[in-house]
Amino acid sequence: MAIKPWAENIWFSPCYVISELARTVATRDKGKIKRAKEAWICAVAMICHSKLKPAEWWIQIPQNDPPDVLAMNFVPHEGGLGQSMSMLYVEVFEISEHDNESIEKSIERKLGTKDYSGMTLIAFVRRKEIFEHEKVATYIQQLKPKALCIFLIVSEENNTNFSLVQLFPECVKFKHDFGIFCKTTDQRDFIELTRSTKIKKEDNTTNDILTLIP
Repeated sequence: MAIKPWAENIWFSPCYVISELARTVATRDKGKIKRAKEAWICAVAMICHSKLKPAEWWIQIPQNDPPDVLAMNFVPHEGGLGQSMSMLYVEVFEISEHDNESIEKSIERKLGTKDYSGMTLIAFVRRKEIFEHEKVATYIQQLKPKALCIFLIVSEENNTNFSLVQLFPECVKFKHDFGIFCKTTDQRDFIELTRSTKIKKEDNTTNDILTLIP
């Protein structure tokens, strides 16, 4: 099997991105592992989000960051003639159990004075603690952050059933089991896009190894 280099016209399913993390960790390449973790967080978030608003999401790790990850789906044109890409520019970070501060303060520290206008921020909460997501949302909303959306990914059970908490611009919480989703979805591992007056999803298959991380 040949290894195909990273290409900007190749987009991967969230489930493929999730499965790639273990293979990337095995390489012991710290830079690649960091980027694979960021993509994993984004992929889990997009699967959870699809439960609230059904959509087939696709993920790409760009050559240069920011953003850390790109996520997109297709929006049909009125009348069914063609479709457009709806793109999210995603910034990812972790809220560690080693941070000696509240979740609100961790998010505020991440925001700092940076301008994240037009970007979606997703934080993976890696703490075993109980917190009131409504209070966190109220605190973050009062900061009036320069961001499109701010989400938390939270593991509240010892399985693949994760919570996605939207803190900004409004407070919404819902759960989805990404493990079950990936076992039952018929979404392809990848698509290849052809840009012209229309965006087409090519029905591609390959035995080659595709490169997720640039």
